[in-house]
Amino acid sequence: MKKGNTNAVKTLVISSACAGAILLLPSKGEAALGDQVLRNGMKHPDVEELQRALLHQGYLKSSHVTGYYGPVTTNAVKEFQKKHHLVIDGITGKMTVRAITQKPVVKPPASTPKTVKATYKTLKQGSQGNEVERLQQKLKELKYFKYPKITGYFGRVTADAVKAYQKEKKIPASGIADDKTQRLLFKASSASPVKSQKPVPAKPKPANESSFILRLNSVGSEVQELQSDLKALGFYNYSLDRIFGKKTEASVKSFQKAYKLPVTGVADSKTLTIISAEAKKKEDETAPPPSADLRLHSVGPKVYQLQSDLKVLGFYTYKVDNIFGKMTEMSVKSFQKAYKLSVTGVADSKTIEKIKAEVKKKGIEPAKPQTTAKPFSVINLVGDAAELVGTPYTWGGETVEEGFDCSGFLVYLFKKQNVQLPRTVASIWDAGKTVSQPKVGDIVFFETYKKGPSHAGIYIGNNNFVHSGSRGVAVSDIRLSYWTDRYLGAKQLY
Repeated sequence: MKKGNTNAVKTLVISSACAGAILLLPSKGEAALGDQVLRNGMKHPDVEELQRALLHQGYLKSSHVTGYYGPVTTNAVKEFQKKHHLVIDGITGKMTVRAITQKPVVKPPASTPKTVKATYKTLKQGSQGNEVERLQQKLKELKYFKYPKITGYFGRVTADAVKAYQKEKKIPASGIADDKTQRLLFKASSASPVKSQKPVPAKPKPANESSFILRLNSVGSEVQELQSDLKALGFYNYSLDRIFGKKTEASVKSFQKAYKLPVTGVADSKTLTIISAEAKKKEDETAPPPSADLRLHSVGPKVYQLQSDLKVLGFYTYKVDNIFGKMTEMSVKSFQKAYKLSVTGVADSKTIEKIKAEVKKKGIEPAKPQTTAKPFSVINLVGDAAELVGTPYTWGGETVEEGFDCSGFLVYLFKKQNVQLPRTVASIWDAGKTVSQPKVGDIVFFETYKKGPSHAGIYIGNNNFVHSGSRGVAVSDIRLSYWTDRYLGAKQLY
């Protein structure tokens, strides 16, 4: 890049436009989750990341990460939203992602005089997070924490475990894991707890009684997990209130009856294990089977093969790039129309079979699939545009060396993101998907020197767009009267 462009680039990066496009982009912790809204019915790697985060924080009531956004995941998101005072809709949008991925600031332990004893954060009912997980794990090693899973939530069961440990060690049995309790606990071995010299004889248990049970009047996250699983299985149709009341008891009885278990209304270890397993099985079964259809935004070797086949047949005249974009969709529609198939733009099995049959008739070997292209990146698109500010305007130009005209600038930038655009503004307008309000990365169109779309640029946030005009590549405010009087609309091309 030329030295003379340096200040212009800095202006773009530091401007309010880039505050929306670059400076406020998600951190590494939310990059994968923040790029799309996740909701019930989706199956995607981002859902796996969401489930791991919810599981780690004690909200996901299943120990299995499936990648499918089913009722269990939806309920977990709702509980998280309720706890963090967000809109309780079960949909993982930007605000929910930000709250889930936000890490608490943990100050490193300072070097303190030996007389200062405070080392551990006090944990009590309602506490949650890594410290609670660590506490539960240690109590579980010492056989005090009886619940099957480490939840990261300090509920009644955890409090009872702490209280039992405190009684054993003859310290105040408050059920609160204060500094003294934790210092003593984490110095203990991983073996069974040391029994007091005069143990209190326990009442004999029936042979089939569990060491951990949930029953009427139990409260806490364990009850919430039970309610969530029963709800997923259709036995519980009420709010997840963490309280084992009459409705929860009736739901447990219904489940026990259906699965031929002793109908007690008490969720013992056997009942809990079967409920959890059936809920997981249910969520797996309700996940939609992966579709073999290729459609808008599909990527990979199969898209490459489709584009190659359509190119052989003359329906696709653009770069074979692994990405099912607008040009590929238009090509599929043209093929479907020509061969009297349903004109959907989706390459379903029937369409693909017909394409392959016609290619075979041609006797031409299509190009072989290459490696999967990198996904479209808005931040890279805007970053690449930033480096070009100040590049001169050249009619018909489409390279850095010769300069850019309006559409050449767009074609160049989108090509770097493996998206092939048509060469004229009017064609780009026809290929794009109309959006009501532009977001970063969308293309905004204007009617300038002739009727219809004749100029366009990339929207970069805060009412600014970058484009190649008469003064070269520059950033302009879309609110200026010149642009508002000529604005036609915005379209998505990726």
